[in-house]
Amino acid sequence: MIPFFVLDRRASLEILKGLFLKFPNLKFGLMTHANASRQFIELFRAFPYKTRLKYFDSWEEINETKINRMLKKNIVKISDSGVFQKNGSNHTYEELFEKYVQLKVHYGIIKDVLHDMEATLKSAEEAINVYEDNGFKRKFKLIGVAQGNNADEYKECYEMLQDLGYKYIAIGGLLKRNGNSNYVTVRSEELLQQTISLIRDEYSPEWLFVLGVYHPSRHELLDKLGVWGADYKGWLFHYDESYRNAIKKLEVQGRVNKEIREKYQLFLKHKLTYLQTKTPENRKKYWESRKELDKTLKKYGTSLQELRFREVRERLEKEVVAKMLEKETK
Repeated sequence: MIPFFVLDRRASLEILKGLFLKFPNLKFGLMTHANASRQFIELFRAFPYKTRLKYFDSWEEINETKINRMLKKNIVKISDSGVFQKNGSNHTYEELFEKYVQLKVHYGIIKDVLHDMEATLKSAEEAINVYEDNGFKRKFKLIGVAQGNNADEYKECYEMLQDLGYKYIAIGGLLKRNGNSNYVTVRSEELLQQTISLIRDEYSPEWLFVLGVYHPSRHELLDKLGVWGADYKGWLFHYDESYRNAIKKLEVQGRVNKEIREKYQLFLKHKLTYLQTKTPENRKKYWESRKELDKTLKKYGTSLQELRFREVRERLEKEVVAKMLEKETK
């Protein structure tokens, strides 16, 4: 089961390159969207080449060119249309598929309509006609998306996509927005399992992607259900924002002096006070202490960005890579 990290920023690629370099023989996925900036498209297209290797500890000399070649073989790239991004997608299919070619993805996803089987199938028919009639079959693999309101509708949509000629079909629409926030969660664990199991038992697909549902806590379940890949949207936002692990690592390396330690302790103090009170005054003190910490770190050759990179990588290594390695050893 391949976890696909959703991203559209350079820093995200830099974080992941440092993680992937530690495990060059594992297969990882990257997923972006067609509305990404021109600069990001160039980086994504060339990844892991052209992406800087930042804050990477190695006790051996690295032949980055050699490892880049190895990583490239084990990285799978997917893009969607960006239809569910803030600004949506108004690309025609010809324009969208040209974007996929620019991104140099292995797979490109059709424009689907949440929980609407009929509208999604209409879009899928248009997509495959453009795909087959304009030479895009030589450039990337087209992914259809099954949509529905229950497991039977998903199964019906899946079958009709097969009838249209789709070899690669993802399951979409299993997420819901968490209140008024920008965070999404699986709308029903029961529906997720029912839908995947029904499609797997009926069609035995060798390739099955489930959109948006990856989480480390769900890794074993998805693997057991025969899922080939799923994308992980929240990977960049769940880490220790007190930077304790990163500070400890820098201390071991002898890179934390008295001034950094004092600024760091002051930062922790103001952060805790703000979290306990939530007052504007304490929020201001917290952000000022954060800026002072960053300023001091930069004075001695590091930064809050380095602490963040280290925290995100460590969490992914413990929660995602550990599950992948566990599978490899079985």
